[in-house]
Amino acid sequence: MLRLSWAVALAFTIAVLAGILIVTRDLNISNDIFKDGVAQAKIVDSTTDQALDGAQQLPPANAAINNSMPHVVGVLDSLTRADQTLGSLGDQLAALGTALQSADAPLVGIIGAGQAATDQANAAAAPAASIVTTLSEADAKVKALGPLLDQSLALGQTIDSKLRISLLLPKVPK
Repeated sequence: MLRLSWAVALAFTIAVLAGILIVTRDLNISNDIFKDGVAQAKIVDSTTDQALDGAQQLPPANAAINNSMPHVVGVLDSLTRADQTLGSLGDQLAALGTALQSADAPLVGIIGAGQAATDQANAAAAPAASIVTTLSEADAKVKALGPLLDQSLALGQTIDSKLRISLLLPKVPK
């Protein structure tokens, strides 16, 4: 009986030790689960704090949106008017392009006539320089002749006055 009581005691001891091991293992798992729960609770707490901070910023953001809507509508209206203006400008530029294309041929003729006139003017430059030289020489001669003509005029006036006096006087016999 002693052997049986030792066997029962041994079995009971093994069962208690196995139970302690199972409980210890379960406590360890429970501890890990609890630690994980605490970590997740901290994350949830941080996320909740951030959400609450964000929720406190919603009324000012909503007010800013409400205050800025007229400006946004004004900008959209300006963009619409600018789009219409650009469309009108595009049409006018297309008309201008057509007008410029139709004016291209006459402009080529005008440019050709201008070039021909330039060539003729360049060809006339040498004779014009000769004329300028001749006129300069004639001017110098006229300037030299001017005092002589003044002197001739003075002599002519003197002769005229003497002739008038001689016509007034009677003729003297010799």
